[in-house]
Amino acid sequence: MPRTSLPFDGLWPDDSPVLDTAGMRRNVGDTAGLLRQLYGVFLKTEDELRGRLEFSLSGDDLPGARMAAHAAAGAARTAGAGQLASLCTLIEDALVHGDPALARRAATHLPAALDAVRAEVALV
Repeated sequence: MPRTSLPFDGLWPDDSPVLDTAGMRRNVGDTAGLLRQLYGVFLKTEDELRGRLEFSLSGDDLPGARMAAHAAAGAARTAGAGQLASLCTLIEDALVHGDPALARRAATHLPAALDAVRAEVALV
């Protein structure tokens, strides 16, 4: 069952689920071990992309940050991590529209968004 547990602070929509496993279950079946394994790979990838995004933002590599945010949003969307996808899309959009300050502000929420997904994955 999808849950919404991240607090809304006005930056991005809070009505997306933290994790909706329906799509993954449809694609790979309902085997908990396989789902946990796939979500483990997803979380490792998201951690790497978050690191790349934060490094790029701190070094004013805005094109690199945009690419990392885009990749993270796509991976999150595929995995059913709706709030994380929305947050990464907000970061990407801010960079596309020349607002790195908003992108940096939004990026401060990435650790909490990823922790919320981790907590949901633990329930799979």
